[in-house]
Amino acid sequence: MKKLLYLIAVLALFAPPVVHAQKKAEVSKWGREGVEAQRNKNWPKAISAFRKVVELDPSSQNWEYLGAAYRNAGNLGEAIKAFTSAIEADSENVSAYSNRAFALIGQKRYDEAIQDCTEVVNRQPDNVNARRTRAFAASSKGDWKMAMDDYNAILNAHHNDMEGLKGRAYVEMQTKDYEKAIADYSELINLKPKDPDGYLKRSRLYELKGDLPKAIADCDQALKLKPNDKEVQSRKKALEALQNQPPPLPPPPPRHSPAAPQPAPTKPS
Repeated sequence: MKKLLYLIAVLALFAPPVVHAQKKAEVSKWGREGVEAQRNKNWPKAISAFRKVVELDPSSQNWEYLGAAYRNAGNLGEAIKAFTSAIEADSENVSAYSNRAFALIGQKRYDEAIQDCTEVVNRQPDNVNARRTRAFAASSKGDWKMAMDDYNAILNAHHNDMEGLKGRAYVEMQTKDYEKAIADYSELINLKPKDPDGYLKRSRLYELKGDLPKAIADCDQALKLKPNDKEVQSRKKALEALQNQPPPLPPPPPRHSPAAPQPAPTKPS
């Protein structure tokens, strides 16, 4: 009897590590399969693999892997649920907040996305991705001040952040601050002079400002870089047509109505 009890005690001592090792091996196996499926863009297989992973080990990171697989498959509802589980498993996992915000934007749930990004920014004020995502969500709902504040914060820390410059220029265009928007696109052109899109966007801003010669000149620059671009060709023709229109005629002078008849003078009595 004593030997039996001793044997049970020994098995109880060594069984958990054995079980743990088997479980770890299974997690590793399904994890590798999920990553490989993601690499091959086989989203259903990736989802299936990562679901097995979270069943075995529901850690915050594993829930986040599953959420990414759902998001890549276009199933934003399940992605949001998985990222929420990641946050519940570890409230300090800031990347789970960022990922959930990105999925929420896909569902146009901008206020909730802003809340998640704010959670990240409050903990990591220098987190550029969170600020960029929050600025996009704010722009999408027309909160130009919040968007501008975030883009300015990004560009104050990283002067050459191209996404930040594009985003700020968009906000400036929406608020009709064309001079500043032109300055931002000019900086983008300096950073990437062989990108015709920069010239095309600045051309639109010059047109809004009423400077047709500069708008046409930017189309010419874009066509030098991409001569067969139909959009730019069409735009240049439209701008030249506007430029060649005769000036509008002055408005006609106001027509005077005939004077009302005056009463005849009366003779003094």
